[in-house]
Amino acid sequence: MITTILQTSALMGFKNLMGGLLIGATTLLGNPEKPAKPLSFDASVYVTKQGKIKLAIQKAAPGTVSVALLDQKNNVLFANRVAKKEMKAALLFDMSEVEDGLYTLEIRSDEGVIQKQVNLGTSKSERLVAVNLQ
Repeated sequence: MITTILQTSALMGFKNLMGGLLIGATTLLGNPEKPAKPLSFDASVYVTKQGKIKLAIQKAAPGTVSVALLDQKNNVLFANRVAKKEMKAALLFDMSEVEDGLYTLEIRSDEGVIQKQVNLGTSKSERLVAVNLQ
């Protein structure tokens, strides 16, 4: 289960996520031969101290932006739209019920796409037992 909250101008916390998260970003624009014009929006994703995912969207000009969370098979696990006149938005993801694996946050407008890769992994605690032979 993925729980999200949409709120403008403020970010909120998430439930605890067991494991580590690795986030990377790729920006994809329509035609690779033409120089890409800057998008009228930006998106940032980060992990909280509690291991939760926060997505913040800032628009420079009005326009509709859609957000989707995809699994490795490109199945849509979550989809939402940021209204045309809403200039700031924050999406909060509780992924504690989601299996380990690679996921993609896709933020799209008519101008292009920003993709953020999210790698969910559960860390296994190891116990070290040492014997002093002296």
